[in-house]
Amino acid sequence: MSSVALESPGNFRPAWLVWLERELAPFPGRKSMTIRLVVTAAIVTVISMSLRVPEAAFSVFFCFFVTKENRVLTLFTGVLMIVGVTIATIINLLLYTWTFDYPEARIPIMACLIFGAMFLSRTFVVGPLGFAVGFFSALMLTIGEEAPNTEILVRNELWLWVAVIYPIALTVFINQLLLPSDPWTALVQGLGQRLNAAETALRRVIKEGSAGGQTNQALLNLATRGGTQMFGLLHFAEMKEPSLRGRHPFLVETISAASHLANAAAALEFREPQPLSADDILQAKTLLAEIQRLRLLLPEKQRILFSRKVPAQRPALPQLREVAFAIESFRDTMIGGHSDYSSTKLWKEKKPLFSPDAFSNPAHARFALKVSFSAMICYILYSALHWPGISTSFVTCAFISLGNTGATIYKSWLRFFGCLAGGLAGYLALFFLLPHMVSITSLVLLTVAGSALAGWIAGGTERISYAGLQFAFAFYLSIFQGFEPDVNLTTIRDRLAGILLGTFVSAIMFRYVWPEHSADQLRATLARVLRTLSQLVCLPQAGSDMETQKTKSLHETLSRDMDSVMVLSEQATIENIMFDNPKNFATCLAERITSHVQSLGLMATALLRRTKIEEWQILDQSAKASEFELRMAVADYLRRMAASVETGQPSPSDSFEPAFSKWKLMVAGIVENDRPRLVRRLADQVRGLA
Repeated sequence: MSSVALESPGNFRPAWLVWLERELAPFPGRKSMTIRLVVTAAIVTVISMSLRVPEAAFSVFFCFFVTKENRVLTLFTGVLMIVGVTIATIINLLLYTWTFDYPEARIPIMACLIFGAMFLSRTFVVGPLGFAVGFFSALMLTIGEEAPNTEILVRNELWLWVAVIYPIALTVFINQLLLPSDPWTALVQGLGQRLNAAETALRRVIKEGSAGGQTNQALLNLATRGGTQMFGLLHFAEMKEPSLRGRHPFLVETISAASHLANAAAALEFREPQPLSADDILQAKTLLAEIQRLRLLLPEKQRILFSRKVPAQRPALPQLREVAFAIESFRDTMIGGHSDYSSTKLWKEKKPLFSPDAFSNPAHARFALKVSFSAMICYILYSALHWPGISTSFVTCAFISLGNTGATIYKSWLRFFGCLAGGLAGYLALFFLLPHMVSITSLVLLTVAGSALAGWIAGGTERISYAGLQFAFAFYLSIFQGFEPDVNLTTIRDRLAGILLGTFVSAIMFRYVWPEHSADQLRATLARVLRTLSQLVCLPQAGSDMETQKTKSLHETLSRDMDSVMVLSEQATIENIMFDNPKNFATCLAERITSHVQSLGLMATALLRRTKIEEWQILDQSAKASEFELRMAVADYLRRMAASVETGQPSPSDSFEPAFSKWKLMVAGIVENDRPRLVRRLADQVRGLA
């Protein structure tokens, strides 16, 4: 469903305000994550102030950096950080044996370390570990320059290691004990939230006897959120409970069906008002009862439902039919027993250390070079100006640099506005609160207040969470200026100036040096989605068995790419705002294709589920042949559409009308079999791509 269909009538609020409300809205797991962040920050504050551990601001900040939405990911991130920082400290101390008396040697060594960190972050199997080792090694080289002798240098480096490592270990420990967020529980809550949204919409339809005309902002937020977070939760749930891997393809479909259900419910609510017939109200009651049954069975870790005959009667209202289709898709993923669509075997593939194109694709090396150049330009500038306060420019270049220009600029905005808000909060605390603080208790209470606000932002989606980290960083730099109350207003000024410098240099570098545009990546990803769909609609083939592993692989590729499409669409929009590039992929075209391929993906996979394969098997040979001919014609059109999207050429005209007409004649007399209905929907949806 396109974004236009989701717009609520009479809503004239600014787009940025709607975005902010959506991103700050509560969702399952956000409150508990905020509580864990606040508790950890308070404990670290007490320890650092009581034991006089230096760099308290960095210690408390790393609580935010390591805390993730579930304890499995937090443990994984914490272990990687501890190992990476420890290795970086050892490397740095070894490097200083050759570079302490030769400062001119540090610049090429730092540049090489930054290059290695960014190259490994994109190509190494454990990218965050490679980034941590390389980046922290380079960062420690810059920090140690002010040491007058090697004894103080070693002491400062080791204290810095302590200041970083102990809060990470404490964060991991607290996340395992206090309100632990289990990935499977969080996934069930996310799926249940979408079922609840559809239930609320159906209850209103039944009560009022009409559909449409609503302005449900919460439903709009849910329908536009996507499934990125749920796919991540599924990955970590399978890490914690390997038994779930046998259900993996079905859980992927469940997530897709849940997202589709939220979209369908939004379409039902936001359409033009229309009274419902008595039959449609009865159908809505049936769908409501089905949702209630699905919610009760959702926490089960095994598929326990039985197959059943699909009712012949369907709602007359198109949006209500779409809700029915989404619920049917949701239910199909919970049917137990053997399925021709998935394999019960767990295939374990040994992953290589580097990505397949690590040393053949020049984009990886170019990306690392761009980040290295940006960071070293900032380092040389603040060193030449004797202005160490803006050293945050060096860090900014490494942390905001992502795979394309739009993503980098988007993260730059989050970093700047997060630091601006955190700096403002820090200024207010310096002016009005710190002069009256006389004990560690008051400092802890101030830390708790700032951490609660920063934690709520950091606990959001990837669209805003980075701003929460930067809010915390700027706020802690303001209030932690030693072990006694101190008011130094230049700290935040310098930090913000450094962030602006790093953002500006990175934006220029990524804009003009080997630019990687989001629009180009969006084209390539959409083309890949269309080609994957073209392979899916070719299955099953007459006279051949289902290729189970191939089908499973295609579906996983489709789900992953569809998630990327949603992110790349936002990044391409940012590029269109920042740079007037006539070659950019048109936003309206991307929205239209995206809305159709989402539904196409659900239909293509639904045709390969057990019930639909059984319906395929009972068709006579002429019906099978005509359907296969139609699907092959649809697949050919999808491939031509993929080539058109990739090259920017006009959309091709559909050429499957003769096959469609022939198929309609062959299945005209089929009543009991529901498969022709889904095939017809598939063909109609493909027509909408043009």
